[in-house]
Amino acid sequence: MGWMLFAGVIALPVAEIMVWVKMSAVIGAGATILLSVLAVLIGLSILRRQGLAVLFDARSRLEQGEMPVEAAFDGLCLSAAGFLLVLPGFLTDILAVALLLAPVRAALWIWIERNSSVVVSQTGTGPGRGAGPRSGPVIIEGDFHEVDPKAPPVDRRVDPQG
Repeated sequence: MGWMLFAGVIALPVAEIMVWVKMSAVIGAGATILLSVLAVLIGLSILRRQGLAVLFDARSRLEQGEMPVEAAFDGLCLSAAGFLLVLPGFLTDILAVALLLAPVRAALWIWIERNSSVVVSQTGTGPGRGAGPRSGPVIIEGDFHEVDPKAPPVDRRVDPQG
C-alpha cells in the first residue's frame, strides 16, 4: 500500500505537467494560465464558504436529533473539491468538478456505506433522573464535624514550600 501511495505522489505531478503542456498547445498558454488561476480562485472561495456551512448544517441536524454524518461527508467532499481546485493542474480540477456534483457525492456515500462497517459504543445512562424512585428512606453516609461560624477560616491547603 505504501508503494502505491508513493507512486501516486510521483505520477500525479508528472501527469498534470503533461496535460498542462497539451492544453497549452491546444488552447494557448495564456488561456491555460487563466484557467489555472480561475480554478485556484474558485477553489479558495469554496474552501472559505464550506467551513462555516458544514458547522451550521451539522449543528441544525444535531438539534433535530439526527446524526450529521452524511452532511459532514458532503462538507468534506466539497472542501476536498475546493482543495483540489487550488492545486495546479487539470486532472485535479476534473476530480474537483466531479466532487462538486451532488449525484457523484451521493454515489460515493452509498459506496462507502456498503463497503464499511459502523461501530457505535455508548457508556453511561444518558440524560435523566437516574435509576428511578426508590422504596424506603434516602440514606446518605458520611462524617461531619461542627464548625463555629464565628471562628476564622482555617487554611487547609498543603504548603509546597515546607
